[in-house]
Amino acid sequence: MTHLARRGFFLDIDKITRQVSGKCVSHIELRDNTRLTIHFVDGSALFVERLQQGLAVDITSQDGARECAVAAWPTSRQREYLEFVNKYMLRFGVSPAESDIQRHFLVSAPSVNSMVQALERHGFIERQSGVPRSIRLVHATDCAVCGSSHHMKPTNRS
Repeated sequence: MTHLARRGFFLDIDKITRQVSGKCVSHIELRDNTRLTIHFVDGSALFVERLQQGLAVDITSQDGARECAVAAWPTSRQREYLEFVNKYMLRFGVSPAESDIQRHFLVSAPSVNSMVQALERHGFIERQSGVPRSIRLVHATDCAVCGSSHHMKPTNRS
């Protein structure tokens, strides 16, 4: 980002707003009290760096971040379910029951169960067997391969 500020390149606040509007935040990192990184569920990130003369801002797209061979990314429909679970948990303080998800998306109970199983299988959520409302979102982690933060593809278990 520093290279952007040195070249005198500044992003329009309206452009930044359009690029991040409606995105669900995965997690936020603060490094060295000078660099803030906001990671979004879709794999994109907003970087803000404090400089002596102001702020430098940079945005990475989800496409560039998807080049890592060990990264797992949710489909757009899976992302909708993950965002609903996240918003539900923030609002009610507990994870939704599958019936809550069914009512929200207007789909059948087997469809919800299939999606929840797929999200768990791909490592986006965790659940406790036999415990209702036990869905827990799994946050992206730092990757040893590419250095960025994302979900890892599950390893094949024999």
